[in-house]
Amino acid sequence: MTTAPRWYLLQCKAQQQTRAEWHLTQQGFEHYAPQHNVKRISKGKVAVRSEALFPGYLFIKLGQESNWRAMSATRGVSRAVSFNGSPHPVPDELIEGLQQRLLQPAAPRALFKQGEHVVIKEGCFKHIEAIVKGVTADERIIVLLKILQTEQALIMSPTQLSKAS
Repeated sequence: MTTAPRWYLLQCKAQQQTRAEWHLTQQGFEHYAPQHNVKRISKGKVAVRSEALFPGYLFIKLGQESNWRAMSATRGVSRAVSFNGSPHPVPDELIEGLQQRLLQPAAPRALFKQGEHVVIKEGCFKHIEAIVKGVTADERIIVLLKILQTEQALIMSPTQLSKAS
């Protein structure tokens, strides 16, 4: 008796998710690694790029008759995520929900959220901590900083700010 293939979660070796995906494809395994768009500051500019929704993990569809040993020996794959020593299937509804939700590309998340603490990286206010008040229509950041016991609002480029630690 053969059961229908099920989805399972794989953990990839550090920085080897793309390698694992390539090798799994070469072996004919069906897999899914959800991607989403994010804003990042790169080389002093804001860039939108596609990144893994779950970095270091991907889903693979396997049946009882699938070659589990070949899958676990694949380059870039660390292990199948297991509970009590055996891989636990991921509900099909979860995978279908992810696929449906990611079909309509959403606007990338903002670099900074309202109320978030940031540090100014350049200019006359360098190294001063501020709080994000909002984002303008042209993607500039409005920050509040305390100067001489009063709060002042400044509009800055996202590249001039970093998240406070």
